[in-house]
Amino acid sequence: MTLRALPDIRPLYILPKDPATEDVLIPCFQSATHVDCMMGFFSSEILVSLAPGLATFINCADESLRLIISPLLRPEDKAAIAEGVASVEDIVNAALEDFVVTENAIAQHTLKCLSWMLRHRRVEIKVALMKDALFHPKVWLFHEGDDVIAAHGSSNMTYAGIQRNIEQMSISKSWEDGNQYYITEKLCDQFKQFWTNYDETCTVIPIPQAIKENLLKTYNSDIPPTEDDFHTLYKQATDAMAESSATYDFGRSSPPSFTIPSYLEFEEGDFEHQGRAITAWCEAGYQGVLEMATGSGKTIAAMICAHRLYNVEKPLLIVVTAPYIPLIQQWCDEISPFGLKAVNLTEVNGAKGRAAELKKLERRLRFGSSNIEIAIVSHKTLCSPNFKEELKKFDCKTLLIADEVHNLGSEGFITDPPDFFDYRLGLSATPIRQYDEEGTEQLFAFFGPIVFQFTLEEAIGRCLVEYEYYVHPVELTEDEMDEWYALTEKIGKNAWRQEEPDTGDEYLMKLLRDRRALLENAENKVAVLEDVLTQREDFNKLQHTLIYTSDKAPQQLKDVNALLNRHGVLFHQLTHEETSDRKKTAQIIQSFQEGTLRVLTAKRVLDEGVNIPEIEKAFILASTTVERQWTQRRGRLLRTCHETGKTHSEIHDFVALPTDLDNLDTRARTLIESELKRIQAFAYLAKNFGRPDGPLSHIDQLVKTLYT
Repeated sequence: MTLRALPDIRPLYILPKDPATEDVLIPCFQSATHVDCMMGFFSSEILVSLAPGLATFINCADESLRLIISPLLRPEDKAAIAEGVASVEDIVNAALEDFVVTENAIAQHTLKCLSWMLRHRRVEIKVALMKDALFHPKVWLFHEGDDVIAAHGSSNMTYAGIQRNIEQMSISKSWEDGNQYYITEKLCDQFKQFWTNYDETCTVIPIPQAIKENLLKTYNSDIPPTEDDFHTLYKQATDAMAESSATYDFGRSSPPSFTIPSYLEFEEGDFEHQGRAITAWCEAGYQGVLEMATGSGKTIAAMICAHRLYNVEKPLLIVVTAPYIPLIQQWCDEISPFGLKAVNLTEVNGAKGRAAELKKLERRLRFGSSNIEIAIVSHKTLCSPNFKEELKKFDCKTLLIADEVHNLGSEGFITDPPDFFDYRLGLSATPIRQYDEEGTEQLFAFFGPIVFQFTLEEAIGRCLVEYEYYVHPVELTEDEMDEWYALTEKIGKNAWRQEEPDTGDEYLMKLLRDRRALLENAENKVAVLEDVLTQREDFNKLQHTLIYTSDKAPQQLKDVNALLNRHGVLFHQLTHEETSDRKKTAQIIQSFQEGTLRVLTAKRVLDEGVNIPEIEKAFILASTTVERQWTQRRGRLLRTCHETGKTHSEIHDFVALPTDLDNLDTRARTLIESELKRIQAFAYLAKNFGRPDGPLSHIDQLVKTLYT
C-alpha cells in the first residue's frame, strides 16, 4: 500500500490514548521506501511497539533507516550500538551474523536486533552535539518517491514517548496542500542539513566515531544532564574533528585523487585544440582567458589546466563559478571523472551554510587530510562580500575558474574583484562584451588576456557538426510598423542620452528594449511557424527539436505551446521555472533524450550551460541584437551526438521585416540592418549557403533593398 492510500490518518494525535503507532507509524514503515528520524532521545525499547512495520521496512526497503539523536543513551543501548558498529574481528557473538529480522525477533530480542541492523547497515545513526544545549527535535519522515508523511510533535523515539507519556503528534502530508507541503519540505531540508553537518548550530558525527571518542553519555531518568555535560561532550567532538577532519566532517575515508581520465584524447584527434589551449594557459603563468567555441570542450580543458597547476602547487583550492544552476550541476557531473567530488555551494542554505561548508574544506586542506578541494558557486555568490571573506581564510594556493566569464564584466564583479586568487582562468566562446569596452578591459585586467582562441569556423566539421540555415521572413502588421516608427522616433530624439549616461541612460535603454521586444514578439511569427512546420515537417514526426521564443513577454511561449498541443505533439517547456528544480529538469531532459518528449520550448535558459547534444533542429522565433547570444546558440545546437547518429543540424530563423520591401520607407532601414547582421553571421558557415533554399537569396534581397 502506498503512503497516499493509507486510510484513517488524522491530522493530530494526543498520546497515549490516540492510536498513533497503529494508525501512522507502523503502516508508514510498511509503505515507505526510506525513513529519516531526528530525535532528542532514542531507546531500543521502542522497537517492540514498531515491530510489525519495522520488520517489513528492514526486509523490503533498499534504503537504511537514518537516525539523528542526542548523545544520551541507556547503558544497554550504548552497548548494543557498540556491538553493532564493531568490526567483524571484534564481534564475539557469532550468532549476530545469522540473526533474521522478523516481527517476533524484534519484539523478543530488541538489543540484538538493534546490533544486527547497525552491523548490516539497515539502520544508520549519527549523533548531534550542541555546545551548551540539547538536540531535541521529535520528527519522523516517511518517504515514498516524492511523497512524504511527517509525524512531528513532542514524542521522543522511546517506548514511553509513544506508549505512556501524554504527548502530541501532528501529521503533515506533502501532497495535501501548500501548508503541509511547506512543513514536510522544511523538515526534510532540516534533516538533510543536520545529516550532512551543514547546520552551524550543532555538530553531527557518525555513531562509530562517537563511540571511538567516547562521546556517548549514559543517563538515568532520575538524573537529568547538565549544561556542563553538554559542553564537555561538544568540546570533545570539536577537538576530535580538528585532529581527523576527513573522518568526522565529511565521511571521507581517503583523500581525493585528482587524475585525468585515461579515455580523454586532448593532444590529438578532433579535440587536439584542447591540448594547445592547456599549454597556452600554463605558459602564460596559469593566468588568462580561453576563447573556445561552444561545444569544443572548455570544461575538460579547464580541468586539465587545473591538474597541470595541481602538479606544481599543493595544497590547492579550486573555485569554479558559473552563471546558472543547470550549468553548475553540469560542472559537478563533468568534474566527477577526474576523481574529485565538487562541493556544490548552491545546494546549501544561505551564507551561513556556505561558510560552514567552506570551513570543512579549509580544515581538510589545513590538516593535510586532502591536498585538493573544489567548490562551485554562482557568479552572484562569488561577488558577495561574505563569500569573499570566507575564501580569504584559506592558507593555500587558490585557482578561480570562471565559466561564461563575459558575465563577470558587470559592475558587481569589477568594482570589487577577488584579487586574493593566486591563479585565474576565464572561459567563454565570446569573452568580448558587446557595447562594453570598459567592462571587457577590466575583465582582462583581472583574468589576463585571451591566451588561446578556437573559433566556431575551426570547430565545425571537427568537434561540431555542420548545419543548414533557413530564413523565414515574418511581415509586421500595420499596427506593429506604426509602433516601431514611433519608438524609433523617440530613440532618435533621445540619442543624446547615450553620450550623457548619467542624465537618464536607462530611459533610452528602455526604448531600445521595447523596440526589440516588438520585433521578437511579432504577431505573425507563430502563424509562420505553423506554416513552416506544416510544409516542411510532419508534426507527428518531429523529434529532437527545440523552439526558442522571446523572453520579453510570456504570450509567445504560451502560443507556441498551444500550437503544439493542437497538433498532438509531446513537448515540455524548459524555462527558469523548471530549471530551478534540479530533479524536474533532469527528468525533462532525460525524456527528451530518450525521445518520449519530442520538442522542447524555451526562452533564454538554454543559451548558456545546458548541454543537450541530441537537439537536431531549432526554430528561433526571437533573437536579441547581442552577437554573443547568436554565437552561443549556434554552437550549442552543433554539439555532436553519437547516440542518435547526428550528422548535422538545422536552424530556422524567423526574421521580422516590413510589409513591402519593394516600397521601403527610409525610416525602416534600421530595422532591416539589425536583422541582416544576424542573418549574415548565421549564413556564412551554413552548408546550404548558396543553395536555392538557402540564405543567400534572402541576403541578396535585403542588401538590394538597403543599398539601391
